[in-house]
Amino acid sequence: MADESVTAETAHTRLAGEIKRLRGAAGLSQSGLGERVGYTRNYVSMAERVGGNLPSQNLVEALDQALGAAGRLCALWREAKEEQQNRRRATVPTDSPEELSRQAVIDDARDAARTARMIASSGTTNEAVEQFDSEIRRIAAAYISRPLGDVFGEIRELRQEVFRLLDGNRIPNQLRDLYLHASRLGGLQAHVSLDLGDYRAADVHAQTAWLYAKLAGHQDMLGWIKALQSLIAYWDDRLEDAVERAREGALFRPRGTTGARLASLEARACAARGDEEGTLTALELAEAARADATVDECSGVFTFPAAKQSVYAGTTLLTLKSSPALAKQAIGKSQFALDVYRTAAPADRSAGDIFAARLDLAGAHMVLGDLDATQSYLDPVLAAPQVRRTASIVKRARGIGELLSSPKYLATARAKGLRGEIREFCAPPPALPPGSVVRK
Repeated sequence: MADESVTAETAHTRLAGEIKRLRGAAGLSQSGLGERVGYTRNYVSMAERVGGNLPSQNLVEALDQALGAAGRLCALWREAKEEQQNRRRATVPTDSPEELSRQAVIDDARDAARTARMIASSGTTNEAVEQFDSEIRRIAAAYISRPLGDVFGEIRELRQEVFRLLDGNRIPNQLRDLYLHASRLGGLQAHVSLDLGDYRAADVHAQTAWLYAKLAGHQDMLGWIKALQSLIAYWDDRLEDAVERAREGALFRPRGTTGARLASLEARACAARGDEEGTLTALELAEAARADATVDECSGVFTFPAAKQSVYAGTTLLTLKSSPALAKQAIGKSQFALDVYRTAAPADRSAGDIFAARLDLAGAHMVLGDLDATQSYLDPVLAAPQVRRTASIVKRARGIGELLSSPKYLATARAKGLRGEIREFCAPPPALPPGSVVRK
């Protein structure tokens, strides 16, 4: 993002100049203004720098208020953000968006692996490293509630910039931080590939993220990546690998909620394998890990909230055995998750978890023979636009369609209609929308 080629006419340049002018008029140093808005001097310096990264919206809003700009800085930021997005869209060729997005993900994974192999030892400023941390935290938080196309370009741009700063850097504390940033961005890229159903690319990104986490010496991140690898293996139907990766991750004793994530992943994969004892043991471990969890270092996709754990538990119980008793337990878990997400702030509502809970509720009510309830939970999912359909959601929906094809429902008119809707929902593969691909 630092090479966005601003000129004297861009809103970004005018924003940087206006912040500096207003600060001078107020008689404040960069440190003084930083203290007033709760940021370090480095962040104020970067906000005033022409040709640097666009400052975060939260920082600009704080500066606008502290400098009495009456919304002028916020308006300039919105204009600069729009210019930035227009530049990105202008770089997208006119090929088929579906083919282009999938090829971009494949090429991206190859690029990540190649760059990782090249870096054996790795100057840049502490301010730049801090800015990366802020941007990654913002994207990680946004990932759970926004479509992939909204975050894909930003993740890729940031990762390329981190790679550039790693090349030739030999300052130990900066290296550790940059390796951690590269690891987190690799994890985000793995999630993008996973959501698009490209499990091979997801594995490459996850392995690259693992390398950087090892270089950073970050135990919590190593545990989180093992959870990610378990998740990829689960959706790729490599259930034994899914169990093994989850158990390997627990050996790192990660802090925060990653321990609960790992045990929940193990339970779900054990259930899919038909291992009842392993499933129940892992579910107990997940509850214990939740009780012992500390605050996560990063939020968003790097955390495992109670509602998400409840979604996993619902899926696990429903997978373990098709019985009315377990179906009712699964309904309780999935409904709890839905209720939590309904009352959460919009930015904290995970669209994927909400869809997963609804699909599990639909499946559980099928076990109980209630097609009315099944359809009521299915309808909002089947109405979702393509940009909201991840590979895991499509796979879950396809499973409901298979259940509706059983002899019990085969001749039922309502089941036939639902099967048709599900086929239509699953027909187009998950893809990034036009305008989301960033070419190098």
